[in-house]
Amino acid sequence: MSPDSTDHGPPTSASASSAPDPGPAEPVPSSGRTEDGARPRWWVTALWMGHGLLRMGLFSYLLVYGWTKLILMQMGQADYGRALTTMGEKSPMGLLWDFIAYAPTVQFLSGLVEVLAAVLLIWRRTAWLGGLLGAGAMGVVFLLNMAYDVPVKQLALAMAIGCLLVALPELRRLGGFLAGRPVGAITPPRPVPWPRVHAFTRWVFGSLGVLIAVAPSAAVPMMWPSELDSPLPGVYHVVEDTAEPAGQLAEDERWQAIAFGQYDHGDMSQLAIRTADGDLLEGTYTHDSGGGLELRLREPLKGDRPLNQEPRETVELTWQLDDGGRLHLEGEGHELIAEPDPELTYLHDRGFRWAPGPPVNR
Repeated sequence: MSPDSTDHGPPTSASASSAPDPGPAEPVPSSGRTEDGARPRWWVTALWMGHGLLRMGLFSYLLVYGWTKLILMQMGQADYGRALTTMGEKSPMGLLWDFIAYAPTVQFLSGLVEVLAAVLLIWRRTAWLGGLLGAGAMGVVFLLNMAYDVPVKQLALAMAIGCLLVALPELRRLGGFLAGRPVGAITPPRPVPWPRVHAFTRWVFGSLGVLIAVAPSAAVPMMWPSELDSPLPGVYHVVEDTAEPAGQLAEDERWQAIAFGQYDHGDMSQLAIRTADGDLLEGTYTHDSGGGLELRLREPLKGDRPLNQEPRETVELTWQLDDGGRLHLEGEGHELIAEPDPELTYLHDRGFRWAPGPPVNR
């Protein structure tokens, strides 16, 4: 990280005996010397070098996690494709992800806090504020990771502690300020004690840090999830099926409900199918306005599974919506009719209301 552009070292000590009223201390430029005129001990300089390296590491992690939330990429958005997953089928992490995904504003603002903390870590004068902001944000993340079994608990805790260490040199003065005591200005030793090197790094590292922090904004139009311009997305309940039922319900693999996601994720969207025997098939789908539909289905949801599971099968169908809004699907042994189910999309369709009214807690 770059040291602040106006810092040239600690203030020199004024003659206390000749000053009747010294007042609050003010920074006086020097060549990296301490208040008694001596150069700082080597270990003091080494600690400030470590302080700068710690800021660099925290800057990188906060920026990555912050930007993935800013563009709604980490948790995504609440989609029809998850409408068939019941509460009991979710993992604790999946429950947290869906909770945050339902409110894009919350996800965006949490990412904004992390990016702001990263930017404040660039300069030495604002690093303490970035440390406090980052410690608060990472503390909340650590608590959520612990409560919802997210596997990066240790990383969140390490980042929270690291942010506190960044703010540590200023905590005493901050406490004095909050207590109403006079706080003199201070300029700590520079992480880069060599004047010629410092003259270069003071500008280059700061400018580079700002550039890295704002560069992801160029990719926002390409990575922001877009809504499909199609009448197909929604959740449907199968009302007619030409396939014969199995002798036992536990062996009946006919489709009972189908959920087509409404957001485009790299030319594909979320899909979920609930079968008559109770299994949940998740996957992705692509379709076109000409009636072509391709489903890529994974294994039925059972126990632990990898994050990116390969599809078990691909099913190609044709689709058509009649005048009554009913969905007709045909192909590869399937010939069925499904109707939109507003009860399964109630969460997604309710929307925001400002006016007070009776609570709806269902």
